[in-house]
Amino acid sequence: MLKKIAEKFKGDRKYFSIVFFILIILVVSGIVTENYIDKTKSDWSNLVVEKISKLENSIKKDYNFKQDDLLQKLSIVKKDLRSSLKPENETYKELLRSINNRSLENFSIEIFAPNGKLIAWNNRIALNPDGLFPLSFPLGEVYFLSNDIVTNLAIIDTAHIQSDDFYIALSTPIEELIKINNQFSKNISFTQDILEKYEIDAEIDYSPYSEKSKDGRKYSFELINNNGNKIGVVSFVKPSLNNSINIIRDYSTKIQSLLVLFALIFVGLGLMSDFKKIHSYLFRFILLIVYLVILRVLIFAFGFPSNFISGPLSNPAYFSSPFAWGFVKSPIEFFTTIFFVLIISIQFFRYTKNHLLDNERKTHKKYFIAAVLGLSVIIFLLIRGISATIRSIVFDSTIRYFKEPNLIPDFPSIAMNLNMLLFTFAAVLLILGFLNIILSFIDFRKISLKHFLLLVVLNYLVSFIAYYISNDPLLTPIMLFMILLFLHLLYYQVIVRVQNSIYNYLIVLLVSSVISISLLNLFNTKLEKESLKTTSWEINRTDSNLLSFMLDETIRSVKNDKNILSQFGERFSNYDAIAFKLWAKSPMQRESLNSGIQFYNNKKQIIGKYLIGIQPDNSIFNNISKDDEIIVVPVFDKQENVIDYYSAVIEIRERGILRGYVAAFVDFNIKSIGAFNYPTFLESNLSVFNKVVDVKQLKIFQFKDGVLNNVYGDIYPSRDQIKQILNTEVDSLFNESWLKINFNSEKYEAYLLKSEEDDSEILTVVAIQESAFSWDLFKFFKIFIIHSLFIIIAYLIIILLCVRKISLTFKAKLLLSFLFISIIPVVVLAVYNANLVTERGKEEILNELSQRADYIEKNLTAQLSKFNNRDLITASQNASDELGMSFALYLSTDQIYNSNDIYNKIGLMHSKLNPKAYYFLNYLKYQEFITSEKVNNYQYDSYFRFIRIKDKDYILSVNDAFNKIRVTISTNEINVVIFGIYSFAVIIIIIISTIFANQISQPIQRLTKATDAVSKGDLNVTIEHNERGELKDLLDGFNQMTSELKKNQAEIAEMEREAAWKEMAKQVAHEIKNPLTPMKLALQQLIISYKDKSKDFDKLFEKVSTTVLNQIENLNHIASEFSHFAKMPSLKIEEVDLLNVLNDTVNMFMHEKINIIVSTDLKSAAIDADVGQLRRMFINLIRNSIQADASVINLEIYVKENKFILTIKDNGKGIPALQKEKIFEENFTTKKHGMGLGLSLAKRFMTNISGEITLKESSSEGSTFELIFPAKKII
Repeated sequence: MLKKIAEKFKGDRKYFSIVFFILIILVVSGIVTENYIDKTKSDWSNLVVEKISKLENSIKKDYNFKQDDLLQKLSIVKKDLRSSLKPENETYKELLRSINNRSLENFSIEIFAPNGKLIAWNNRIALNPDGLFPLSFPLGEVYFLSNDIVTNLAIIDTAHIQSDDFYIALSTPIEELIKINNQFSKNISFTQDILEKYEIDAEIDYSPYSEKSKDGRKYSFELINNNGNKIGVVSFVKPSLNNSINIIRDYSTKIQSLLVLFALIFVGLGLMSDFKKIHSYLFRFILLIVYLVILRVLIFAFGFPSNFISGPLSNPAYFSSPFAWGFVKSPIEFFTTIFFVLIISIQFFRYTKNHLLDNERKTHKKYFIAAVLGLSVIIFLLIRGISATIRSIVFDSTIRYFKEPNLIPDFPSIAMNLNMLLFTFAAVLLILGFLNIILSFIDFRKISLKHFLLLVVLNYLVSFIAYYISNDPLLTPIMLFMILLFLHLLYYQVIVRVQNSIYNYLIVLLVSSVISISLLNLFNTKLEKESLKTTSWEINRTDSNLLSFMLDETIRSVKNDKNILSQFGERFSNYDAIAFKLWAKSPMQRESLNSGIQFYNNKKQIIGKYLIGIQPDNSIFNNISKDDEIIVVPVFDKQENVIDYYSAVIEIRERGILRGYVAAFVDFNIKSIGAFNYPTFLESNLSVFNKVVDVKQLKIFQFKDGVLNNVYGDIYPSRDQIKQILNTEVDSLFNESWLKINFNSEKYEAYLLKSEEDDSEILTVVAIQESAFSWDLFKFFKIFIIHSLFIIIAYLIIILLCVRKISLTFKAKLLLSFLFISIIPVVVLAVYNANLVTERGKEEILNELSQRADYIEKNLTAQLSKFNNRDLITASQNASDELGMSFALYLSTDQIYNSNDIYNKIGLMHSKLNPKAYYFLNYLKYQEFITSEKVNNYQYDSYFRFIRIKDKDYILSVNDAFNKIRVTISTNEINVVIFGIYSFAVIIIIIISTIFANQISQPIQRLTKATDAVSKGDLNVTIEHNERGELKDLLDGFNQMTSELKKNQAEIAEMEREAAWKEMAKQVAHEIKNPLTPMKLALQQLIISYKDKSKDFDKLFEKVSTTVLNQIENLNHIASEFSHFAKMPSLKIEEVDLLNVLNDTVNMFMHEKINIIVSTDLKSAAIDADVGQLRRMFINLIRNSIQADASVINLEIYVKENKFILTIKDNGKGIPALQKEKIFEENFTTKKHGMGLGLSLAKRFMTNISGEITLKESSSEGSTFELIFPAKKII
């Protein structure tokens, strides 16, 4: 019963059944949604309690996970502590090494001796080394350790070892209170995690003394530590009924949208079989476009996938183009649109290729030139479309594809690279399709080099005419020439040379990658050129009004911060950290301007500050802001009488009592552009000056009334260059111009902007070296590394699609051998060279830092020798100022001087010696050591060495976080080029290995199939080839073998027939002779009796007659026996699958120059027949078509009136009209060496199984046979 029901839903019916069930679910979901909303409204009081409880438990679970992780790490540290402090270990060497492993790098670990002295630590120090006692919280209990910039989840515990108690302080950050606008900020926030995960507005008070919120709209609960004590309070807004209903409706709408989309997809699948029956490629293609366009519009209307996927892929900030009415408004929408375009492109390419290779199509040679001219315009427009799309990818995106030299970019950049590659791939397939259409106007089999060269020349001619006619062609002529060259070479490879290899798509993908990267570089160059204009405008835009606005915004945020007043009253407030925190969220940091914030007490004495690139004085108190008005004033340089900086000051009062002052400062000048005074880990990634090009590559000159008064960069223009700049004519509308300048034999592209300021003429020139615009290896390989990964993934997908059953065939073994032998050395060389480059990069940094350490040591020694009374700290400060270098000095493990001590005070760094440096210098007795350190996610190199000053040993530390080191070329850039070259080599190796494996294995596969055909009785098979060497001998030997076998078979058959007839003649003579003798004797006796007139003649006549008749009957019996002996062997009738036998037979001819197409909607076709005779009949019929010079054979099976109809249609030379009636006669043949048995045997076989075979039609364009089989089972 179930089987019968299942059979009714097979084929296309199952898809329409799914659509029917989807529609039912759609209706039901609407009813269920409304009922669920009504239930929610009626039971909201209970539901809200349940939701709150669920949220509370989930948040507690998240917190407990962090707490359990901390406790687990504590047990690991305890174990390491006990193993390290064994009696045989006299030092803390092993302990220091064990706690500085990678598994613990996200934790701060500090181990104290029983007397409270710090004895071991790692790179992160959260607890002040001198602040262990008094304990902030009971031993063994988790608590929140907070300072001004971060809150840590911490625990202090003891480990009892050898009658002593050692203290372990372990912590991990849980909430950062400062966010720097750059890629190095970690952005650790438990509060933000809760917001993103549960979509609720939450607040966390990390204090054991915090109270629950008294706001009725909020719900609060306590965070409990491992000992059951309260350590904080979480408060979040209670779920509202309206919001919950909106969420339900939103989810319901999303589900219903997906159901509609699935229904439409299954409708398409259900119509697939009817779609395949359409013979017109054009009509089929139009229907496909209509269906996909409708599907894409519905997907867009339903907000899929943007409304279903959150994150960077759906963020328009990464990419959003006004093109196509919002269909590409985000990276994921762009990908969705490209996916549909790609399907259309692949099908267009396939349809046009099939049409081109169809030998039955009509050719129109007289329209060939017109087709080339007309379709070449479309090809040019497609190339321009590729250009416009990639231009949009560059200009409408915040992603800078070449700016960051990292080997593997971030996820949005990878996604956009995939979009770019797929779109170019789709467009290239469309272009190849149009080239197919052009060549379809002539006979492709007879295409000559002349035709192809004519196509190329006309294509170039039309494209360049269209290029020069176009108002904005986007491309350069050289780029257009190269793209057309790539496309024509590609077409020659994938269509003219190798027509039916699926691996051709890999070559298309590779060429698409080269084209897209070239265009990306071209438009990135244009964007960089535009950035010169942007930089110039921003320099002129940054006037007193903008700086005043920044100060006003900063001071107002201070004024509105309620915590500022309370912190002024606290005795132990860290005003440096507070100043830094206020500065970090100000617009001054966002634009990376010289700026700062200072705190003063009520006596105008500095109590805390954070300044960068600016040194204010007390003249700022001449203008103090009061009430709501913020007064911003310029402060002048007393020596040069120019504005030094702008300042704003406000009073901090509590109940009318003056507590102190807060001042903010900002400055802008050309010399400070590009965060010149900023350490890298504080540079903003939001500044307009570094969004496109590295500002440090720019050279900026500013003239005031024709006099050069500001220069940025290491080049000062000569008198002739200044004259060239001043004499440059500017555009009358925009007061701008472009010019080229030579500095030190290097060409620079420059943008000049003229403006007015205070009745003075300002001329701003921004220049960049032209080589920065060049198409270099770094830019190409930086993108190609990513594309190569996509190409390799595509290659693996193709292999999986081609290999349905996992088996190591000869071809697979050959390919794997080629790849293994070729790729392994390439990978090893790439890794080796990358390591070599890394080591040399480290050596270069080591040498640079070592030289700086030499200068510092010599300066300190010289100062202290010359000035005996000068202390080391003063000498260190003088050395830092004189040399312009930052460094730190350590006595033992404690820092005694740091040029950038402010970052220790803030809490971004600490004053303890790097533990690895201590380990190598103190325990392993290294004289110098270099290691990597981190500030947030910014990694820098620190160099340490012993120096001896006044008979005392100190450790000098110099790093490249504050000392900018110029290396010849960065390690990342070299690695990009190295891995790019090797990835390109790997792709080429894969393609060449695949081609070679196919070339070598294809003759073997053809030989295997041919041998299989011979084993099944087809001795007419021959292997045509162009091989040389051993393969030629092998294939020629096979052909000779089959020819000899066929000849020997005929000879043996003839001999066997002759011998059989001789033996049969003997037997017949013997058998016939036996009855003839008695017949002769009887008749002789009868004759004698007749002559003698015997009276017994009648009786004798009757007797003789009986004898003769008996002998005649005997002869008849003998004749019947011999007749049965001469009959054909009997058939072995059994149930066979007609489709399987036909497909097996077709596979035997897969390596011959024939295109055999099997068309059917049937899953199986069961008939009663002899499988051997059936296969031999199919072989004979297909072989007849091949011998009639057919290139295409179409086999179609369908059901009609409970019978299977098989039509065999070829495009051979046909059967002459006079011979059509004789083809089924025995011994009739039109072949030189034929026996005339094939079709007669087929006719006899079909008759024996109650079937029919007829010749439906035959002409010079081909023949069609129709075979009718009685059906036994139809599926």
